[in-house]
Amino acid sequence: MKNIQKITKKVKLLSFSCLLVILSGCSLEEEVYSIYTPETFYSNETQVLSSLSGIYRNFARTTGMGVEYRCLELPGDQVVVHEKIQGWWGGANFAELMEHTWTPSHSYIAGAWDSYFRTVGQTNALIASLEGSALSEAEIAGPLAELHSLRAYAYFFLMDLFGNVPIFTLPKVDALNLPEQNTRAEVFDFVTSELIAAAADLPTKAEAGSSYYGRFTQEAAYGLLATVYLNAEVYTGTPQFDKAYDYAQLVIDSGSYRLLDNYFDNFTYNNDNNDEFIFGAVYSPDIAGGVGHPLVQKVLPGIQGGLFGLPYTPQNGFGTRPSVLALYEDGDDRKNLIIPYGNLIDPRNGETVMVERIVPDNNSKLYDPEVSTEGPVPYEIIPATGIRLQPMNAGLKWVKWGLDPNTNGGNAGNDIAFLRYADILLIKAEALARGAKGGTLEQARTIVNVVRSRSYGSNVGDLATLTLDDILDERGRELAFEMQRRRDLIRFGKFGDAWEFKSASDSYRTLFPIPKTAREANPKLKQNPEYPQ
Repeated sequence: MKNIQKITKKVKLLSFSCLLVILSGCSLEEEVYSIYTPETFYSNETQVLSSLSGIYRNFARTTGMGVEYRCLELPGDQVVVHEKIQGWWGGANFAELMEHTWTPSHSYIAGAWDSYFRTVGQTNALIASLEGSALSEAEIAGPLAELHSLRAYAYFFLMDLFGNVPIFTLPKVDALNLPEQNTRAEVFDFVTSELIAAAADLPTKAEAGSSYYGRFTQEAAYGLLATVYLNAEVYTGTPQFDKAYDYAQLVIDSGSYRLLDNYFDNFTYNNDNNDEFIFGAVYSPDIAGGVGHPLVQKVLPGIQGGLFGLPYTPQNGFGTRPSVLALYEDGDDRKNLIIPYGNLIDPRNGETVMVERIVPDNNSKLYDPEVSTEGPVPYEIIPATGIRLQPMNAGLKWVKWGLDPNTNGGNAGNDIAFLRYADILLIKAEALARGAKGGTLEQARTIVNVVRSRSYGSNVGDLATLTLDDILDERGRELAFEMQRRRDLIRFGKFGDAWEFKSASDSYRTLFPIPKTAREANPKLKQNPEYPQ
């Protein structure tokens, strides 16, 4: 996808509305972006790729810690935002997601709805444009398969977060015939059928080569199908673990992927084209038109003056809970992704970070012996007592995606996998543990131990026995902060449990409400059960 991102999208084809009425309160007026028509715009591969790049960029923004990431992670038991004493990183939107008290008026939830339906609208328009172009069927088969896969991926998130949503495949909405909701099971059937059909026209990783990196391959479609079928009982009421196993096995049998020798090599700033990455977001903030992500910027403690040599003051926003640190045993390399309580250590040299003084209600400043008039004192991370009005140095932090020495401001270039090989192995293990193909917990244990051994450096971390809860814990360790936890907790029936900073919550919270703005724009949309109408 690096090659896609290098193509500046100079021409936005088609006049299309923003899938207006089913999204939110967008204007029904058609916005004309270009005088180009499908027949005159598409004449070569570069022009086709320029269209696809915009859709891939939409998913790249998911990990920007904006509304999508917040809705996917904050309702779970791993990512937390501690409001600061002076009010930074505070407010109802954060607290309601963490405490499961959101309403249909929640702006982040509405933002996620709009974002994924915007992608649906854009893919619909591009599909129609490709199909109406002068290019041959052979020339458009691959790009169409990518677009159908990307639309299915957007619908996967909509089905997962909201349940009953409209399936809409036309390039624009008829204001006099607004779309009605489909059932969650119907959306499930749509997503799976779209992916199965697209897979036939997608190249394998081996066929595509490294230049295709970051785009939907056949294995990416299979991997997403494995994820969808693993959660089929949640979405449809009927478990389909055999199919989850089958599609995970297809990825494994491709022979194109492996566990990297070092867990953290998945997350370094120069991690492109690695053998564990199946599909995700590719970031190139150092090139014209490229985008980066702020995952490090928004997590690290607020210390001015070049913390860890970075050219910005971190925003000290997202952290984690003590229970997440407790998941990891001593000897598990993955434990090092969490910045523990005590003196903050510079990962580059192992030295304690010294500041002029710790400022509970503002950013501290690095100690500089040539200019500082105060200090030095070690910067200490202390426990948080809640999610409101906490000192600046309170709460566990995490740095999973490594420091990027070439960061462009706060925008880093670590590529972020939405689907990687370790997840596929754990999907296969869970399917076996739940009885797929007559599988057993012992068969699942062998696979889980393969994943674990990578982080222990040997078999010293092997589990002697295995339960389903062990699989949930292992997914929590291996896939922490990778936008999986909410879905995993729901599948294991633990989403309503109490945990740090959250009381037990009602079962209907496994679905978000249909946003108030969407229902105002389209009165045909019915609210999810238990939410105010």
